[in-house]
Amino acid sequence: MAIKVLHIVTQLELGGAQKNALDILSHLDRLKYEIHLISSDGLLSAQARAIPGLRFRSIDFLKRAPGLFSDLRALLFLIFYMRKNKIDVVHTHSSKAGILGRWAAHFAGVPVIIHTVHGWGFHDYVRSFLNNFFIYLERITAGITTRLIAVSEADVQKGLAHGIGLAEQYVLIRCGIASAPIKEPGFYLTQKYSLGFTKDDLIVGMVACLKPQKNPLDLIAVSERVLEGYPQAKFLLVGDGILRKKVKIEIEKRRLEDSVFMLGWRKDIEDIMPFFDIVVLTSLWEGLPLVFLEAMHLAKPIVAYDICGIGEVVKDGVNGFLVRPGDVEGFSAKVSLLLRDEGLRRRMGQFGRHIVSQEAFSPSAMMRRIEALYEDELRRLIP
Repeated sequence: MAIKVLHIVTQLELGGAQKNALDILSHLDRLKYEIHLISSDGLLSAQARAIPGLRFRSIDFLKRAPGLFSDLRALLFLIFYMRKNKIDVVHTHSSKAGILGRWAAHFAGVPVIIHTVHGWGFHDYVRSFLNNFFIYLERITAGITTRLIAVSEADVQKGLAHGIGLAEQYVLIRCGIASAPIKEPGFYLTQKYSLGFTKDDLIVGMVACLKPQKNPLDLIAVSERVLEGYPQAKFLLVGDGILRKKVKIEIEKRRLEDSVFMLGWRKDIEDIMPFFDIVVLTSLWEGLPLVFLEAMHLAKPIVAYDICGIGEVVKDGVNGFLVRPGDVEGFSAKVSLLLRDEGLRRRMGQFGRHIVSQEAFSPSAMMRRIEALYEDELRRLIP
């Protein structure tokens, strides 16, 4: 009899948690598992609906922002769905879905409740009351959670330091990521031309949701400083979100319209990233961004703030540079250094490709560990 597994993620936007959930669901053995997904619609909804055998329910009242009535409605719906479908394993992703989904599973009597920590929802950039409230929610919810999967060792240590769960509840499972099929170089050059760039333009690219966590305004400040010494550089920001208007205003205020470009969300990111020369990220808090693993597969050097688990894949001075959070000057200097030195870009890119080619980052390794976790916990709880 098939094991019924339900994944829950808040919204199917373009993000690491969402991609990880869909990757797992795509690769679970259909002979052993019946797969379910509940989320609200986003840019990845079509990808979810294309997964063979997936029972996907989209509910628009599963929202990122807190709301008494929408959250209660989502909780009740999840409980009803789990009971009706006799779900064996609930696996949640992201903070909001993680709290609601795990409590729904508890009330529905689901035997195995698993949560993947893609970075914690509390951090140093939220008022103390909210931080304390989020920590409290995570603590009590860990008490009803069978296992906590972390994608970085830093998230394990941070969770334990804040009293969330027990050490034996945590398991480190890296996100597995396969290298995208590489097309002919001429294809990417055509893509580059289509966006208004020339063959010789050097592109500094960032792929991120435009929200406070990703801190995109720092990228605009960085671009202004870099362009002072390297005016031929181009900056490309792929993504959208609540800070879009502020970012656009800042670009216009600094008169950077000819050098900094906003693409919004794109479904063809795999056709755009290959012509980036440098990948950057100005996030203030993260788990372990999938965009870095994608960049490393493409042999791109990385510049980022030194936060959370980023240093576990971006080795400072080896496959990129890590800078103290908020150090715009230092960030700009590292980007400028890479722009000036093609050999350094190439060497760092190759080191990155070597790091991500390790078995720990392969989809097969991730799936072996995920399936073993599901089956071991079911076997332990249901002899």
